[in-house]
Amino acid sequence: MIFTDDFSAVQKYQGISLRDIARKYALDMLSLQNRIMGVDEWYRKPRIQFLFIHHVFNDEAANFEALLQELSKDHTFISHSEAVNRILKGNIDRPYISWSSDDGFKNNLVAAKILNRFDAKACFFVNPDSIGTNDREWITGFCNERLKMPAVEFVDWEEVEQLQKWGHEIGSHTMNHKNVAHMTVSELQDDLHTSKEILEKHCDAISHFAYPYGRFFDFNKKAFDLVFEAGYTSCSTGERGCHISDGSEIEKNQLLVRRDQVICAWPLRHTMYFIANASKKASLLSNYCPSSMD
Repeated sequence: MIFTDDFSAVQKYQGISLRDIARKYALDMLSLQNRIMGVDEWYRKPRIQFLFIHHVFNDEAANFEALLQELSKDHTFISHSEAVNRILKGNIDRPYISWSSDDGFKNNLVAAKILNRFDAKACFFVNPDSIGTNDREWITGFCNERLKMPAVEFVDWEEVEQLQKWGHEIGSHTMNHKNVAHMTVSELQDDLHTSKEILEKHCDAISHFAYPYGRFFDFNKKAFDLVFEAGYTSCSTGERGCHISDGSEIEKNQLLVRRDQVICAWPLRHTMYFIANASKKASLLSNYCPSSMD
């Protein structure tokens, strides 16, 4: 079995819909409008913006490096832990970017090497059940059913440890990428504790958690509380937005991290549009759980 190495193969597997085409043209127009109107003030706004990826395939590496080069002009790259701590302390004095990645594909090592060249450190959120597995039938089923992807190879434990040696962080993404909103309280409690314990046998202390699928409706307030009861320091979504501060401190079990997803194959102008738009719409309310999750 040959694993998928190129994003073009993922696109072929997923197919391109009329909605995808319409979205591309809409983003072309919006990004052009941004350039005409000028967005430099939004890039330079003091804030913490969490950007997350899932993969850097062979045909995405050049785009990813170009994005880092562009962002480095106006932003300071910081780790996930520093970003969380700055929000909690109300210490956001310039534009910061914090990187993370979900799912633990082996091509995350490519991402880490590119990040290293910019002295940028990411938090890699992984699922212990998929780390180091050689069961190709299981990988195919897992990728198809849970990730809506063709079969992609996952990191092994030595590679997870290598990421840490390079200065990156490791976080939990649940044991096997189940939708948290569909779990019972006892199932989620067991998952949060077990994934943390397994990861900590191979890594340093595991402080950060990001739930799969990432939308607000894939989570709830009870699950949010359970994350901190299990000993994690932060909880991350996949909802767009960024974090600002009025200088006030907040408690760690109040912060729900927003993260903007980046597909590295996207045109740079599209990604920069999302980044500027998040900065433009930034609100103190984005530091907290929305009322819809109560």
